[in-house]
Amino acid sequence: MPRWSNEPPAADNDYALRIVRTPPDKPLVGIVTSAEIVGTPTHYVHNRTLPCEATQECPFCQEGHSTRWHGYLACLLVQSLEHALFEFTKTMAQPFITYQAIYQTLRGCTFQANRPSKRPNGRVLIKCKHVDGADLRLPEPPDVKRILCHIWNVQHNPRGDWRDPSDGTRRLNTDAGNGDGRYRPEIHTEKS
Repeated sequence: MPRWSNEPPAADNDYALRIVRTPPDKPLVGIVTSAEIVGTPTHYVHNRTLPCEATQECPFCQEGHSTRWHGYLACLLVQSLEHALFEFTKTMAQPFITYQAIYQTLRGCTFQANRPSKRPNGRVLIKCKHVDGADLRLPEPPDVKRILCHIWNVQHNPRGDWRDPSDGTRRLNTDAGNGDGRYRPEIHTEKS
């Protein structure tokens, strides 16, 4: 006998969120569902943004790839109502930091990100706006760290972040030496 319903079943996990960046030709408008920014140093390697291990053993640092901090927020895209992860750089984070300092949370922040130059790598301007939360019924915030670990093929540590005993730096929900599947040049090089 069929089990009819008026909506699809609840998702078992929230891995399906995609990462969105500011497009060159039109503004990106979203409503933040995260309470705070999640960020980490990254490398751009082989057309992908990948997390930096921030240790002396980081293969991308050893190869001379520069690091760049990227922040991530879960947001609801206004035009499509798609739940996605918005990626931004350190410079672009300032409006969100200011908003959080004023309102104590980013959840419910409406933002517009655009590139005035209309170039793919042009500077991004972000405008944040406060909206009365009583009118919003936002979805529950996803576990942004877990989603990023899934995208980057890095083992997620549900116990939370940890501090490296050697230098006290905070690590993004990953265990050291976990045999994860991150891109390793020595494994993926072509054999002649």
